[in-house]
Amino acid sequence: MRFFLNYAWRLEMMMQNTPVTLKFLAGKLKMSVSTVSKALNNYPTINEYTKKRVQEMARELNFTPNKSAINLKEKRSRIIGIILPNLSDHFFTRSIDGVEQFATANGYNVIISQSHDDLQKEILSADMLLRSRVDGLIVAISKHTQEFDHLDQFEKMGVPVVYYTRNPSFNLNCHKVLGNTFQGCYQATQFLIERGHRKIAYLGGPKMINFTHDRFNGYINALKDNQIPFSADLVAYTDFDQKNTITAIKHLFSGEDNIPTALVAFKEPILFDAIKYLKSIDYPGFAKIECVGFGNNAFITYLDNPPVASIEENPESVGENAIKLLLQLINKEIDLQDYRKIMVDCRLVLH
Repeated sequence: MRFFLNYAWRLEMMMQNTPVTLKFLAGKLKMSVSTVSKALNNYPTINEYTKKRVQEMARELNFTPNKSAINLKEKRSRIIGIILPNLSDHFFTRSIDGVEQFATANGYNVIISQSHDDLQKEILSADMLLRSRVDGLIVAISKHTQEFDHLDQFEKMGVPVVYYTRNPSFNLNCHKVLGNTFQGCYQATQFLIERGHRKIAYLGGPKMINFTHDRFNGYINALKDNQIPFSADLVAYTDFDQKNTITAIKHLFSGEDNIPTALVAFKEPILFDAIKYLKSIDYPGFAKIECVGFGNNAFITYLDNPPVASIEENPESVGENAIKLLLQLINKEIDLQDYRKIMVDCRLVLH
């Protein structure tokens, strides 16, 4: 008899082209909408027999909760916005994996926007995400970001923002999750010193960008702690493009007296450009130069001339810590103005 009743209800809904709602279920079960809702969500105040009846009928009638209505009631979109420079960067690809897995497990979707290190694109992305009514924002600022009005507008509207990976040092009052690149570069330089090197070159990122300085400071401090004099001839900077990197490499290896025997690089892609260039010109002593870069790319084991070690920045952990902090802010477990700074340590990986 029950089968025929359920079949009749399904037929009725199909003919009326009406979705199965909580109100419909409540009417057929002769229960209140509140009781049905609580039974579907396993409230402990609802007895097991009632829960079973409600949940069985919901399955039989293919009931799907109206997420939009739930979100409207909660005053949440269940969407997290993310702005980052470029997904072609291996670090950001891995970090997003950490963000997305934790967000999904907690009932959130993510919208990812790329600035391509262009401030105007970052501003447009921020405006788009604000109009999309995201519940929170995670952002790795562009290399040109020094003003934060387009990001401060989120907090003014009560939407929390977590900066990650790139330190917004011009913006002191903010939540941020960063890799401990000072510690990573110190560790890399110390490792090369312990291998007997005294002329260690440093190939850095854009010189005037605030978030690039921690690595350089780690390099300087390792030299100082080992009583090795600093030489400006052993330092060069690149804007990440290949032509600029080659110019920096020529600067480091073109001298006659102060020739580096080892190299620490800001990122592995620029290190690979350096290795490729030195090999292409048959640089004397190329085989003896030992290199360490930030990244720990998976394909290093396939290279003919791999770096002696890598700095693993643990991007998945950086991403996961960023989304955890953001959800704590969204859930008001942490006050919006109780600014937090979380550091994720790097790790030296030998090849």
